[in-house]
Amino acid sequence: MLRDILEVLIESTPREIDATSLERGLCEINEVVAIHKLHIWAITVGKVLLACHVRIRREADADVVLDKVVDYIKREYNISHVTIQIDRE
Repeated sequence: MLRDILEVLIESTPREIDATSLERGLCEINEVVAIHKLHIWAITVGKVLLACHVRIRREADADVVLDKVVDYIKREYNISHVTIQIDRE
C-alpha cells in the first residue's frame, strides 16, 4: 500500500502500465506517425491519467484518428481519462 501511495505522490507511471508497449500500439494505428510527450500517472490508487501528443499524417482526419487513439487506450489499458494533442507532420 505504501508503494502505491508513493507512486501517486511522485506521479510515476503505474507498474501495471507498460508505456513502451502502449506507445508502440498507438504508432500502429493508421495515420499515426509518432507519439511524444507521453505522460502516464495516477492521481489516486486505481485512477490513471494519460496525456500525449500524437503526430499524424498531414492528410489524415484528426477526429477519426483521435477517436481511434482514445478507443485503443481505453480498450487495451483501461485508461479513460486522456488528454491528446494532435500535431500534423
